[in-house]
Amino acid sequence: MRHILMILTVMLMTCCSTDSEMKAETFQTSNDMTQKLYLTIGGVTKTATLVSNSSTEALVAQLQKGDIMYEARDYGGFEKVGALGYTFPQNNEEIATVPGDLILYQGSNLCIYYDVNSWSFTRIGKLDDMTQADIKAWVNGGGGNVSVTL
Repeated sequence: MRHILMILTVMLMTCCSTDSEMKAETFQTSNDMTQKLYLTIGGVTKTATLVSNSSTEALVAQLQKGDIMYEARDYGGFEKVGALGYTFPQNNEEIATVPGDLILYQGSNLCIYYDVNSWSFTRIGKLDDMTQADIKAWVNGGGGNVSVTL
């Protein structure tokens, strides 16, 4: 019963959210705070679960002021990357990415991975409930540039 009540509360919060509230929202699940990021490409919106670090805190703070829109291009056959127009703190670590990872590169570029790579990056989050094929199709992996709205 408690689980159903929590789900209904989250659904109500989502249904009643304004556009600015939907950019990055925080909700209570058990004892953990989870932040969700909404990304839109080609009119299709997906969610990602954010990690907790100073980079995501700064990103969420910027999103509270309004949308961030950027143009993303293919790089290396494994990611879409583009300049955000802002510089955020870096929390770089050696990472082996997987499809769906959201990575902050050099503090000012957001990468959406549709394949694997290894480098020193700042992890931002991970797309929710998407297969590699879903991600590659959504970001037009291997195709032209896409406009991304956070």
